Amino acid sequence: MANTALPTRNGTARFAELDIARSIALFGIIILNYHGYLNGGRATGSIQTTWFARLMDPWNGLLTPSPVIFVVVAGVGCGLLTSTSQQASTTELRWILIRRGTFLFTIGTIFEWVWNGTILPYYGIYFVLAAAVFHLKIKHIAALAAGITLAAALLSFWRYRQELQGHSTSWLQPFEPNTPRNLLFRYFIDYTHPVLPWFAFFCVGLIIGKSYATFRLNRKKILFACIPALICIYTASGLALHHAGGSWQHILSTDPFQRGILATVGACTSAVLVVILISFAADAFATTPTMQVLQRSGQITLTLYLCHAFIYNAIVHWLGWVQPGSFTTPFIFSCVVTTLLIAIGAWWQQSIGKGPIEVLYRKFGN
Repeated sequence: MANTALPTRNGTARFAELDIARSIALFGIIILNYHGYLNGGRATGSIQTTWFARLMDPWNGLLTPSPVIFVVVAGVGCGLLTSTSQQASTTELRWILIRRGTFLFTIGTIFEWVWNGTILPYYGIYFVLAAAVFHLKIKHIAALAAGITLAAALLSFWRYRQELQGHSTSWLQPFEPNTPRNLLFRYFIDYTHPVLPWFAFFCVGLIIGKSYATFRLNRKKILFACIPALICIYTASGLALHHAGGSWQHILSTDPFQRGILATVGACTSAVLVVILISFAADAFATTPTMQVLQRSGQITLTLYLCHAFIYNAIVHWLGWVQPGSFTTPFIFSCVVTTLLIAIGAWWQQSIGKGPIEVLYRKFGN
């Protein structure tokens, strides 16, 4: 097995492919966010006229697995932490995850005022939930992921049927998490990245992290299993859209906001496939400047993620330099910003070390 653990500034080792995956996923997220925020409803693939713009639909296009990659990689990191730590007890590890989750939820709730729909508070909840399940056997975590996927699909199916019968389910979509019930609905079943089904992605990452050596040893087999699986998933979804009834179309859709089984399984399979491809690239080109830049910037993506929102607000809202328009505008805008952030991130990590938000995260979470 090739060594992909590139050195960090303090001489410790990290798995380079995970940091590189974070940098690449950040690029995809910035494109999706800038396109979606700038053009709103006009960004959807059903309205765009060019094939490339339809491919880059921020809600159901090629890059929609990017946030899923982030969640899967976070789960991998959690699995590595809890399975390789030699000095911390199960109770200590559990409190580390709870503290980290609390930090992410708090900073994410504040950041929501700046960037609506941010994934950070959901991240915090994933970590707190992981504190309760990381010690389980892999088969039990896999069963939990399957149960979450099924529960999300059944809930979505039930809501669709209720709406058809004229019964509103808008009470499950609170505008603000301003009561205990609304808080539960907001983060567990509604809005942008709810626990049902998003915690299933974290569970898959947790499984991978708990057996990472085995995963890397068998990644080629997993890769060749993912490809036909994706073909079957999207073929089944396409057939459902043309031949099945409305209810089955809903549950078998690959639209991530419909929370169907195929949407969850397809997004997770795509994310795992990308992580595997990145790991092969990290092995083959570990010493190249590009990989080392991506690896270094990937260590401070929490800081860079926050920065991308402030840059957007400064350029679009305060200075008015970028206006809504075709897909080309946000694409060029996001490419420039991502290149800038990755370059600064790599320089910062090599010259200074952890990013400022990562420093706070570690101080609070360790």
